[in-house]
Amino acid sequence: MNTALRLIDPIAPKVLEASGAAGNRLNFNDVYNNDYITVQVPHYIGMAKGHTLRVRWVTGRHRHDTEILTVDEPGPQNFRISRLEVIDAIGSLVTINYTIRTAPTAPLIPSKSLTLEVDPQAFELVQPRLSDDRGRVTVKYLGMRPGYTVRVRWHGVLTHDTEVLPILDESSIAFAIPKAWDDENRGKSVLINYSIHRSGSTDNLMFSQLLRVTL
Repeated sequence: MNTALRLIDPIAPKVLEASGAAGNRLNFNDVYNNDYITVQVPHYIGMAKGHTLRVRWVTGRHRHDTEILTVDEPGPQNFRISRLEVIDAIGSLVTINYTIRTAPTAPLIPSKSLTLEVDPQAFELVQPRLSDDRGRVTVKYLGMRPGYTVRVRWHGVLTHDTEVLPILDESSIAFAIPKAWDDENRGKSVLINYSIHRSGSTDNLMFSQLLRVTL
């Protein structure tokens, strides 16, 4: 192994909002109002000005890579993971690590990993379905029952919400998607999910996994 690489010890990252003795648990309700959570790359042995870093956030459904950050002053370096990526990980295990490049042509050095357990909600809200003509989003999950309402959110160039509909029984619910939402995102990726709320309560919304599509 190259001597320079032996002098670098990339220990696992931390999630600053995580709980538990090992810092490996996250309850979404604890960060419900946050726009993001923070993954911190610690001041690892061998960190130096000019190193480039990137964090990777991996669930069983999706891999998210952050922007690349260049170390200006050695010390802990913070990366933001968006609220939507956290929502998509509810009820899942997330493997988080980072890579280091010591110089533009140097090989990547992977860090040790943190396995983060994101607590489940009362319902496992699987991703919605988008019709082939992109004019309808359908919501169906195990345990659907009256006493809740549901709404679809379309995250694209702009964020749009459908109407709120009551859940009447265990049947699926279809929401019409305006053609304008599709047109303004033509050739782009959009994220689609839904939220449910217990009627008449002040409970937080519960959110579904993300459907990721390119229009």
